[in-house]
Amino acid sequence: MDVIGVSSQRRRQLVDVTSFVQEAVAASGVEEGVCHVAVPHTTAAVLLNENADPAVGDDILAALAAMLPAVAWRHAEGNSDAHLLSSLVGHSVSVPVSAGELALGRWQAVYLLELDGPRKRELWVTCLGG
Repeated sequence: MDVIGVSSQRRRQLVDVTSFVQEAVAASGVEEGVCHVAVPHTTAAVLLNENADPAVGDDILAALAAMLPAVAWRHAEGNSDAHLLSSLVGHSVSVPVSAGELALGRWQAVYLLELDGPRKRELWVTCLGG
């Protein structure tokens, strides 16, 4: 497993980590298989989405914010909304590896979704060959 350090700059942010994950794939030596990317934090998530138009990321963040219910949160740290959103989006993705490269769709990228930043986060990347 490779551990990738990622820093976010804002409270809510999509951070494109595709190049870092690809470096981990190359270092693993896996030519054909799968790459699993997970975030071991309860107020962050990992997702695949478009990397061609930055407005898509802005739209994702806006839609997530709009999904938050009006709840009297009981968690004392004040970040229950981030815990909820990370649970909805998910803590991991798996991407096929072909010819030693992430096999992403034409417009796809791997993102860390920061929901309670700015913070230093870790991504855990595991590559398995088949």
